[in-house]
Amino acid sequence: MPLSENQLVVPALLAMLNSPNGSILTSDLIDHISRQFTLDGQDLSPLLNRNDEKYTQIVRNLKSHKTFVKKGFAEEFEGGFRITPEGVNWLEDNGFIPED
Repeated sequence: MPLSENQLVVPALLAMLNSPNGSILTSDLIDHISRQFTLDGQDLSPLLNRNDEKYTQIVRNLKSHKTFVKKGFAEEFEGGFRITPEGVNWLEDNGFIPED
């Protein structure tokens, strides 16, 4: 089953949380996702007229669709994302990180 944008929300937020300053470049997030998930043939298939595989476009869609910004979980900066306090609270409230 190919990756979906929704499947990447928690891993992406955790990657931000565990990065210096709570920030991650989109290119680093793509690398992180490729190591964290078992990518199938559909995920790795090249996009027509692009130098990207399908999964890299799904990661980039997190930015173009403003997935984190709309929910208040992260803010964008040129080339990446930075987790917000709301994003950290959401991860804690949903059991993805232990509360202090």
